[in-house]
This record gives sequence, C-alpha cells and structure tokens, in this order.
Amino acid sequence: MTSVVRDRAELLAVRSQAKREANRRLVVRATFLLFFVFLIEGSLRKWFLPGLSGVLTLLRDPLALALYAYALANGFFWKRGVAKLWLFFAVLTSTIGLLQYLLNGLGVAGWLLGVRTYWLYMPLALVIAATYQREDISRFLRIVLIVAIPYAILVAMQYSAPPVAVINWGVAGDNEGAVGLGDGLVRPFGLFTYTAPNVLYTAFSLAAFIAYYLAASLGKKQTLFLVAVAVAVGTMLVLTGSRTIYFLAAAIFGLASVGILGARPTVRAFRRMFGILLFIGLAGVLFVWVFSDMFAAMQDRFERASNAEGGLWNRIYYNSFSFLGSENESELLGYGIGAGAPGVTSFFGLRPLFLGESDTRRNINELGLFIGPLFLLLRFATAGWIAWLSVRLAARREYAALPIAGLVAVSFAFGQLTSSTTEAYMLWLAFGLVVALRHSLIRET
Repeated sequence: MTSVVRDRAELLAVRSQAKREANRRLVVRATFLLFFVFLIEGSLRKWFLPGLSGVLTLLRDPLALALYAYALANGFFWKRGVAKLWLFFAVLTSTIGLLQYLLNGLGVAGWLLGVRTYWLYMPLALVIAATYQREDISRFLRIVLIVAIPYAILVAMQYSAPPVAVINWGVAGDNEGAVGLGDGLVRPFGLFTYTAPNVLYTAFSLAAFIAYYLAASLGKKQTLFLVAVAVAVGTMLVLTGSRTIYFLAAAIFGLASVGILGARPTVRAFRRMFGILLFIGLAGVLFVWVFSDMFAAMQDRFERASNAEGGLWNRIYYNSFSFLGSENESELLGYGIGAGAPGVTSFFGLRPLFLGESDTRRNINELGLFIGPLFLLLRFATAGWIAWLSVRLAARREYAALPIAGLVAVSFAFGQLTSSTTEAYMLWLAFGLVVALRHSLIRET
C-alpha cells in the first residue's frame, strides 16, 4: 500500500513538473510573439495602415499585459534582489504620479500614459529572467541575427532612396517625415517611425551578434551565417546617421573586451576577441569605401554639431549630467510621471521637451526633487550592477552576457529608458537576457 501511494505521489509530481514546463514554454513563445509584433508595428503605422497609426501605438499593450498576468499567475516572475527595488519604485512613482497629475489638472488619462511610458516593459525583464533557459536565449539571439539580414537590406534601400520615397515615409504615411543629413542623404528609420529606435535596435543587434558569436560553436555553416550577419550588422551600424551609435558601440565593445581580458581568457576567447576586431575592421571598410558619402556626411555632421554645441564633449556632458542643474527648475513633487515624454506631450499639446531633452533631466522634473534623485540613483546603481554581474559571469567563461550588459549599462545610466515604450522594450528585454544567463548558469552548476 505504501509503495502504491509513493508511486502515485511520484507520478503526480512528474505531471506537475511537466505542466509547469509546458507553461514556461508558453510564456517564452509569448515573448517571442511580442518581439514579432514589436518589429511589425512601425511598418503598419507607416506603410500598411497609416490611418490607424495612433491606435496601433497600443498594439503591443494587450499582449504584454496578458503575458504578465499569465506569468504572475503561474509563478514566472523574478522578484528578488534588484527586481524588488524596481517593483517598489514602480508602485511608488505610479502612486505619487496620480497625485501629480490630479494636482496639475492633467487627469487620469495622462497619468495612465505616463505610467505606461515608464513601466509597461519593466515586468518583461522579470518574466524573461524567470523563464528563459540557455537554449531559449540562444534561439532568441539567432532570430535577432536572422532578422538583421533583411533589416540591413531595408536600411540600405532607405539610404539609397530619395527622402520623399515611400520607403522613407514617417508615421501615418508622412511623405515629408524623413530626417536628412544633407546632399539628399537620409537617416534611415528601418522598421520604425523615427530615428532613435532604429539606432537603439541597431545597437541591440550588434550586442546580440557579439553575444551569439562568443557563445556559439563554429562549424562551417555557422561561420558562413555569422559572416553574413557581420556584413548586415556592419551595414546597419554605418548607416544610422547617428552620433549616439558610436557611444553605444563603444560601451558594447568596451565591456566585452574588459570582461574577456580580465577573466584569464582561454585561447578560444582570444580567438573570439580577434574575430571582434575583424568585425570592427569590416565596419570601417563599409563606412569609408562602400558608403563613403555617408562617411562624408557624418564628418560634416560632427563638425556642425561641434560648432553649435561648443564641442563634442559638451554634448556628451549635457546628455549625461544635465540633471545636475534640475534642482533650480524642478518642483518638490514634480510635474508628473512621464509628462515630458514625447507621447504624453503630444497627447496634451504641450511644448516638446519642455521638461528637458535628456532622460535623466526629465526624470528629476517629472518625479520631483525627492523621488527624482532616488530614481536616478537606482538607474546608476543598476547600470553598475549589470556590468559587474556580466564580468562575474565572464570569470566563469559565460562571455555572452558582456556585450548585452554593455548596452544595458550605458542606457540605464544615461539613455532613453523612460522616453518611449519602443526604446524601453529593447532595454528591459536586454536586461532580462543578462539575468536569465545568470540564472541558467546557476541551474547548470
């Protein structure tokens, strides 16, 4: 009798484990679906359904919320350590934010938009951290690399086409939406509706490429695939028409190099480092010889911007540390969570960037003199933590986290984490991947 009871208990345990694994895989597939919707949203808003561009801004929201509800109900949420701090700040700033909006007469609808801008995709990182295993991470990175090949072709076509061409239309079919660089050249939008998401997605693709390359076993087919992806990602990099991409790429390459060299690298790791150097050389060749007019346009842009802004380092300082002057203009309670973000200012007809251009400056003005600095401290601390975590993982020969963490660290510290849900989606996704790599390594050991 005892044996029968024990066998039945073991059978129930096996069934329960199998059901949980099936639920986990469903959550992972849902995150893949969310990525697909993320990629097509801009195309729908620009080319296929321009009349519905406003409504389509919310296309991902129901899927994301349903994913979170299902993951929470099934216990697929990472809620320890750094995650606790972010969850606490999400609740705190959202609660205070309602008071901010009511006091400023902007209403509940504006508050919902502000909360959405700040927090819609933070839970995605917690879900990915709790559900992704090594094979899921590898499969996702491979999908990003496969997408990079047609994406690079699209970007090259946009670069070659006139500014008014259909392929360069902006949101809602705006045939004057292209951003020019001079001499008929444009800054490609890729699949997105303006330049910034294309720049960040390009950096995300670069980080995914290096991460996949550092972790992959290189057979003949795999090598040919990675060479094709290297050309694609290199093309995407040199055609952004953006200065920001240089700093993002430097953070990605920099942390990857420091982490590998500081971890008593193996011969295999040194070979992969040499491959990364070859990729940088490839990007240089593409920039100087293949897309030489873009190279000339960027030289001119750097010179004009330097003259207008008093030098490149002044621009870097403004983007990074302009929040230091916010105490002279900010209110104690702040203007309202997300009130200065482009989507919210557009909704209310407010002056664009009226709370500051940089994300960190807006955070102070939106959240106030007490909560704002604490939020920035959390951003900076998280940036340092994710970089430290990736270096620790590299010490255990888990190099793939380094380039992704490089992108996350610089963006959490100084990037547009709370400016738009499009950019926030990519950054929280990347954050979740790094933590998932850590959890995978813990499970395997």
